[in-house]
Amino acid sequence: MTASQMASRSAAQCAGSSTTTPLSRKSASSSFSSSRSLVPPSRRWGTALTPPTRARVAVAEPTSRRARPPTLTQRTAPAPAMGSRPTRAVPSVRLLTSYDDTVNAIVWEMDHTAAGDRIEFSVYVLEPGASTQRVLNSMRAAATRGVRVHCSLDCSVITSFTRWCEGTATLASELVAMESAFPGLVRFSPQTIPTHAKYVMCHRADRAPTAIFGGVNIGDRFKPWRDFAIRAEGKAIIGALSLNINGPMGSGISGGRGRGRGGGSGVAAAARSARELLRQGVSLSVGSRHRVPASDRDARAGGVSFITNRPSGFDYLSWMAPWLRNFPGIFNVLPALEALMADEQYNTYHVAAAYVDGAGARVLEAALGRGADVTLVMPRNPNVYHDANRKALAKLVNKYGGTGGAVSAEGVRTRVGSLTAYLCDDMLHAKVFLAHGPRAQSAAMIGSCNLKQRSFGQFAELNALIVQPQCTRQLAAELGRLVRESARVTQDDLKFAEPKATIEEWLG
Repeated sequence: MTASQMASRSAAQCAGSSTTTPLSRKSASSSFSSSRSLVPPSRRWGTALTPPTRARVAVAEPTSRRARPPTLTQRTAPAPAMGSRPTRAVPSVRLLTSYDDTVNAIVWEMDHTAAGDRIEFSVYVLEPGASTQRVLNSMRAAATRGVRVHCSLDCSVITSFTRWCEGTATLASELVAMESAFPGLVRFSPQTIPTHAKYVMCHRADRAPTAIFGGVNIGDRFKPWRDFAIRAEGKAIIGALSLNINGPMGSGISGGRGRGRGGGSGVAAAARSARELLRQGVSLSVGSRHRVPASDRDARAGGVSFITNRPSGFDYLSWMAPWLRNFPGIFNVLPALEALMADEQYNTYHVAAAYVDGAGARVLEAALGRGADVTLVMPRNPNVYHDANRKALAKLVNKYGGTGGAVSAEGVRTRVGSLTAYLCDDMLHAKVFLAHGPRAQSAAMIGSCNLKQRSFGQFAELNALIVQPQCTRQLAAELGRLVRESARVTQDDLKFAEPKATIEEWLG
């Protein structure tokens, strides 16, 4: 199953739900050269990302802790075609390449809203700082103009533990105070299930809606971190994004999975929320009217599709042993990543990853094991999971960091891919994949999901598969610069401490 099929499945699963489940280098100079003029392999990515005569690597179906999910043919119709260029309905997305660019874009978009518009804001971490106050002040100003603002923040035990380890704080209290100051306009939904998705959507009544999504958290501590986000606009792409996060129009009102303050879940809770907003005179139509499967089809035709993880509850056994089973819910990011890495039309990958464990290393092996070459950039000194990162890196380098060949037990040399690994002295927080092939349009996957076991099966995540040439060329240039400013991995870089590395893998 291809990455784009998984994206289509994610939207179809949202559309089929009756309740709302929101996402509360061979050489450094040549490997990242600008994308060539490539011939798209097929306009029907939803049917196959690889030529039908080529062998495919099996990809696991998404799982929940309960019954085995139905097959794709049982659950959805064939995936709609995925185009490789922007369309009139889906303009070119814009790559944001720094924290300041992302915050400036968020503030600009929120400042350009008016009475009757609606803002959806979700972030994993909201830390103190001048840049955070800019964002909060923009929200307050929007509410003063009559804009509805719905804020979502991860307040789970998992995040609380991470904040304790790092000695950091979150500004949930500011959002609570804003909700009290603007009753009926501002709504804060603290998430008790791990919610790692990061996005801002501005739904406008009489102008084009816009969204910003990716890997960037909010807080001055993150200003020097190297990260990426996407700015998108148009009814089709924002409708598709909202569909994948909130479900289709009529399934409920976006908000409070695991709010922990009243509410409830299901159709009855959604109806109560709708009646309450209607009682307050709030229109439900802004943004919701485009939250339909047709928007997802149009977005895919314009070269953009969304893949999400949507946990629906907590599971203690999964928390203790995340390798045994996922939290309840739908988890499509890992199968989509595996499909992208296993796709034989691509033979070169460039990956920038903040955190990688054994499960994440296996994703990269889906490409390396079939002979594709991978250039990997990781942070030299990550803010967390240092030894877990080095353990996964050592496994990959020791197995694939050679000449690109291996000898089988029968003495036959088989082709495997070659890994070229770099360490960045800056804090690299990216979660980015860029795939190239000799006869394929380059494809990028950008989002919030780390290459970690718990990210794959427990966290709400939002990734996007993008095949628009302007975006992939810009990303190739940025990754090339990242490689040039990083250093090749040496044997000294592969040292890690046990049991610290294993403990970090479990915690992460």
